[in-house]
Amino acid sequence: MIRIKILRKGEEILGLESSGHASKMHGSKGQNLLCAAVGVLIQTLYLHLSKEGLAEEAVIGDGLLDFKIVSGKKTDPIVHTSFNLVASGLVNLKEQYPSEIELIGE
Repeated sequence: MIRIKILRKGEEILGLESSGHASKMHGSKGQNLLCAAVGVLIQTLYLHLSKEGLAEEAVIGDGLLDFKIVSGKKTDPIVHTSFNLVASGLVNLKEQYPSEIELIGE
């Protein structure tokens, strides 16, 4: 199962934690289309926010991507718009594959 947690405190977006893999029914490791879809969404979110100077350095591993928003930028409109866009895609995937994705704090 893929677990994605959007970290929030009131109106602030603090960061994102993502871990896990989709089941092999969606493809083997390296060819799993559901993992690829989730990966593209969250990696693009991180890369965009990082290039804008809004994300701290990420922790990246096999099936893992965690990052925090830079202090003082947690209510920045770019942060909120970016997270809302990616959350829409993640919600769509969760609706299609409810047993494969756990989305917390959407």
